[in-house]
Amino acid sequence: MRRLLIALLFIVVVVAAMIAAPMIIGEKGYVLITMGNTAIEMTVISLVISVVVGLVALWIVLKLVFWIASLFKGSHRWFGKLGERRRKRAFYRGLQALVEGQLEDAKKAFQHTTDGDFDGVNYLAAAQVARALDEKERVRALLSEAQDYPNAKVAATLVQARLDMEEGNHEHAYERLDKLDEKNADHTQVVKLKAECLARLGRWQTLEDNLPGWKKHLDKPSFTRWSQQIAKGKFAEIASKQGANALKQHWQTLPRKLRHDTAYQAAYVQQLLEQGMHSDAQDCLLEWQKRGPEPEFLPLMKQLNLANAAPTLAALEKWIKKDSDNPALYSTLGHVAFHAGDDALAEKALMKAITLSEDKQDLLVLSQLSEQHHDSAKALTFYKQGMALAE
Repeated sequence: MRRLLIALLFIVVVVAAMIAAPMIIGEKGYVLITMGNTAIEMTVISLVISVVVGLVALWIVLKLVFWIASLFKGSHRWFGKLGERRRKRAFYRGLQALVEGQLEDAKKAFQHTTDGDFDGVNYLAAAQVARALDEKERVRALLSEAQDYPNAKVAATLVQARLDMEEGNHEHAYERLDKLDEKNADHTQVVKLKAECLARLGRWQTLEDNLPGWKKHLDKPSFTRWSQQIAKGKFAEIASKQGANALKQHWQTLPRKLRHDTAYQAAYVQQLLEQGMHSDAQDCLLEWQKRGPEPEFLPLMKQLNLANAAPTLAALEKWIKKDSDNPALYSTLGHVAFHAGDDALAEKALMKAITLSEDKQDLLVLSQLSEQHHDSAKALTFYKQGMALAE
């Protein structure tokens, strides 16, 4: 628009100059044009004005011609935009139906979005619908389509891997995740699923080698859990194949850092208990808790089944004196005493524990004690109370 105004202003100035110049010099000037028997005579000013008007008229005609041509040329764009709007409406309608649980409606809606530009989200949503409808082959096909979009690749791969794991194909799931590029391989959910695959496959050494590099992508509870799972897996493998003595020897060969790791210590004691080496387990638990009770070790102490559990009972009573309102300590004391055959101490400790905080296992042990003392009514009361907590 600005250029047009400048052009018009220039033409006006030129015409004004052409008119003013002859008036100033007193000579208009003439132009004679002959074509056969026809002769046209006009002043120079008339000629210039005619040329300018002709050029302007030509410009207007050309603009009009191009505009008309663009109507026909751009008609496909109108239809394209109309189709895109329809696909967007179908996409939003599909999402709404999915949230509402109208799966068949959602399926039909998403079928009209395949040619749209939704960055793969439409295929992910359609796959979710297909999965809810138990259309396994269609789920796989839709996820494969979604994987072609960079922003949907990780999500589609994760779902594919979870489907593999549900089918028991953990090796295939791990290989699928391992094919992701370096950037996507550090995705938190990818790391978690890889760890799960390796654990299911029993590839504890591979998991142990990778875990330090994955630490920054895992929260502390997850990292601790996997450290413990690695230890449990490796210790269980040694104990089952080589026996308890080989397990003890292996423990001594571990680096000092690992032998002081709580997760590894807990896993080692658990294997000792499963091998029936309760006395060795007791020695370890007391040695590692010289400075005070460790919450991760208390559930293991409850499993001690020793006729002579005096060292453990003494340690628990000592801790209780310093922390008399800790239900976990009373609960542990009650279980150890119960397994050691000290029913009076067990009942006293467990009653105190459930007074501070009711626990299903504590109530069930109290039920057993009452039954041993032939108090059926009390035993039934404790049993019902414990089962009610389970619900």
